[in-house]
Amino acid sequence: MLCHTAPGGGKPFDMSRAFAGGRELPEVANPGSVTVSRNITSDPEHGIGKWSDLQIKHAMTACIRPDGTQLSRTMPCDWYAKLTPGDFDAIVAFLRAVPPIKTP
Repeated sequence: MLCHTAPGGGKPFDMSRAFAGGRELPEVANPGSVTVSRNITSDPEHGIGKWSDLQIKHAMTACIRPDGTQLSRTMPCDWYAKLTPGDFDAIVAFLRAVPPIKTP
């Protein structure tokens, strides 16, 4: 949640926009640069609402989006690749339940 929730309202995390992305993070593969987290809500246009369960799992483990583009290496794909199938199923089920949020 923390990586995909931007600050707002004078607080470190704007929980009204939880999982909607927008947090600036250090770009691991490019020291001194930043990357901005993406919307992982169930929104079909701005989030991952149209992604299949398998596409979500693949993005989390291989750092590749369904369209073939690479995710930032700031995403800990190597760590996620070590999760059990049951843990992945639980994460995907949780993400499916996150209310959709449109991003600008």
